[in-house]
Amino acid sequence: MARILIVDDEEMERVLVTAALEGVGHELFYAGDGKGAYDLCRSKDLDLVITDLAMPESSGLRLIKELREHHFNVPIIAVSWWAADQLDLARDYGADFVLCKPLDRKGFLATVEEALELRRMRPSDSWQPWD
Repeated sequence: MARILIVDDEEMERVLVTAALEGVGHELFYAGDGKGAYDLCRSKDLDLVITDLAMPESSGLRLIKELREHHFNVPIIAVSWWAADQLDLARDYGADFVLCKPLDRKGFLATVEEALELRRMRPSDSWQPWD
């Protein structure tokens, strides 16, 4: 079982992602914007962050950038309806995986498993700077 943060300002999107992940037994946390997500990342030992890119107040792009600037080792999956250039930017900022909405359940779950495998290979203490 993994501890996964879902970051999206759209409740329906959170519900869809939740339905896919709860069925495989993961513990889920939620945030409606990047600021709330960053606060949760600081207080929880997370295994994965799944973030939408377009959100009010603090975007997913900003969240990704801040997490990487503060040396969080947690894998990040960025998702968006936006054009490919936004997803490319998310990758440039440090997202490990990018997916276009609408999400395909089977492909999404495969990406989650790949991200969790990546987490097992990274140092567990997300506050330690990378070497």
